[in-house]
Amino acid sequence: MRGAAKRRTRIAATCFGSVLAAAGCGNDGSGSADACRTDQNGASGGSQVVDLTVNDVAFSVGAADSGSTEPNITVENAATVTLTIVNAGSKPHDLVVHCRPTPNGLGCPVQSCFPPGANIPPLQPGASATTTFVAPFQEGAYLFTSDIDGDTQTAPDGSVAGLVGELVLM
Repeated sequence: MRGAAKRRTRIAATCFGSVLAAAGCGNDGSGSADACRTDQNGASGGSQVVDLTVNDVAFSVGAADSGSTEPNITVENAATVTLTIVNAGSKPHDLVVHCRPTPNGLGCPVQSCFPPGANIPPLQPGASATTTFVAPFQEGAYLFTSDIDGDTQTAPDGSVAGLVGELVLM
């Protein structure tokens, strides 16, 4: 667990730095209100409720008895998300949302992160937790994992297997 705790601390510190950097990113002089905030589908915000189940082999959207095998969650960017996760497994699992790179030439943050409140600490078998947070504005797929030792494996090519999914912002 020591390695997992260090990774969570490192992710939180990185995300906090990105939030601070984003606060200073404004007009690029081109006349746009905020060059760092683009929205491909023209919709953002709102409120969304998501149920997520984790067991010893996978995350799945929906209740434990829903039959879902879909690990990916899709929400609008900048939405207020209420996420409830249930551990239907036989050992503890957590949920950690990873930052994603946002390369640009406008002086905006080079990565985008969910707020630390989106992460859920280890849940014992049968336990549940609910958190509410505002999703980032930057659209794209944000990897989430359980970083409890043994829950995920990273291949030499950098791909991650095991308890993984994506929070996809539209």
